[in-house]
This record gives sequence, C-alpha cells and structure tokens, in this order.
Amino acid sequence: MASSQRPILCQKVADMLKGTSFSVGDRLPGERRLAEMFDTSRNTIREVLCNLETMGYVEIRQKSGCYLKSKDGRISWNQLRRRKSQIATRQILDTLALVIPTLAREQASRLTTSDVATLENATARLGEAIVNFDSTIFTRAYIAFFLALAKISANDYLILLMKELQAAAHNLEHAGTGLAEVQTGFLFEYHVELFNALKSSRADEAEKLALQCMHTFASIVLPGE
Repeated sequence: MASSQRPILCQKVADMLKGTSFSVGDRLPGERRLAEMFDTSRNTIREVLCNLETMGYVEIRQKSGCYLKSKDGRISWNQLRRRKSQIATRQILDTLALVIPTLAREQASRLTTSDVATLENATARLGEAIVNFDSTIFTRAYIAFFLALAKISANDYLILLMKELQAAAHNLEHAGTGLAEVQTGFLFEYHVELFNALKSSRADEAEKLALQCMHTFASIVLPGE
C-alpha cells in the first residue's frame, strides 16, 4: 500500500473501533484477520496499529495482542473546539477561573501606556457586545480581553491556551436565552474596576476582581447552576 493511503486506512480502522462491536479493554482481532478485513498486508496493519497506539486509541501488549484503549484517542484542541454541551461550557469556565486571576495579578505591574490602550479598546468592544445583547459575541469579546492580556505577557503557551479557549467558546451553547441586563451590568462594573486596578498596578486587587469577574461571567453563561 502506498504511504499516502496509510492515513486513510488508519482512519478506517479507528472508525471501526468507534463502532458498537468493541468496548474499551477488548482485544482486537489479530494482524492476519485485520489484514484480511481491510484487504492489505500484515506489515501495513502493524504500522497502522502502531500509529493508532501513538494516537491513544489502542495499547499494544507484547505476546498478548492489541487492546482498545480509548474510542476517542487522545483529546485534541480540534475535538474540544467542536464540543457543544454544558459540560464543555463548565470546563471552559473552570479553566478561565484558574488562569485569569493569576494572569491579572502578574500583569498588573507590567503594563505600558500602549498596553493600557489595548485593554481599554477591548473593554469598549465588550461594552458594545453587552449593549447588543448578543451572547456569542459577548463571550468572545470577554475572552478577547484576557487574550489581549495574555499577549501582553508574551507567554506563547498562555497565548495559545487563550486562543483555543476563545475558539472553543465560539461554538458553545449558552444555557440562557439571552443576556440579562442586570447580570451583564454587574459584570461590566466589575470589569471596569478590574481594568482600573490593572492600569493602576494594584496586583492584589486585580487578582480578586478577576476572580469575581469570572464568577459573574459563569453565572451569565450558565445561569441557575
């Protein structure tokens, strides 16, 4: 089989494993049987299984065989971006609540005049989203503020994390039917206080306000929890 066809075969075997015929922990058919099923050679099947092991789908045990380890493989950002559920929403919110307060604290004493202007523009865009009562734009605009703060930190890993969280949030299904004026008013008030704390290099206050903002943000995105 041509090397260009192996990824296709790899996907076909992975699709088979995701079906109802196999459960996690089950032993897969042997290489000879798999080769017959997919009309290929044992060597090719062996390479495919090695690839699937690297991807987290299977576990190859010497002198025992190949076993199904996970139907989803290793979780990737591409998978996470496609998730649409309240569980996914909660996980994004929990991640933000863990990261954002520390980010705010660390950057409070490092902002330049240009940085402050960038954050002020991001705050203005958030205000516009709130006025328009658009849940999706509001969510992206709010995460965009902290993405801007992450970019100021110049931490490439943190920037990538915030970018991926924003991308994942784009497809989230909000539990509410729209933005509540009272809640968003509180959030924007807290947010302006956070912006002022950042601008004034009040690190402790910035950390506390960031956490308060995250809690209020969560109550808007997932009301009633």
